[in-house]
Amino acid sequence: MSNTKESEWKKRERGALWKKQGQSQNYLTGVIKSLDDMGQEVKSKVIVFANKNKTSENAPDFIIYESKDMNQSDEASTDSASTDSASTGSDTNEEIPALLK
Repeated sequence: MSNTKESEWKKRERGALWKKQGQSQNYLTGVIKSLDDMGQEVKSKVIVFANKNKTSENAPDFIIYESKDMNQSDEASTDSASTDSASTGSDTNEEIPALLK
């Protein structure tokens, strides 16, 4: 029965997050898995910060952002695909298990 529960949770898994310590606040980094229009799995790198501007109880406690490679400027991101494949040295990429890459 334990294997059944474990495989059910594995089927429902949508990603993973890791705690990080920043200079001014703690945050989370990770990967969120989803399906594209063709049913193919797509993995998106994300970064999560606490909502420091929370003005009401209905405001979110955390906000999720698409993560950008810290070594890559906006100008470089519009370059050819060879640039994208060469930029694998970000902090968020180093601790993501091969399973989630």
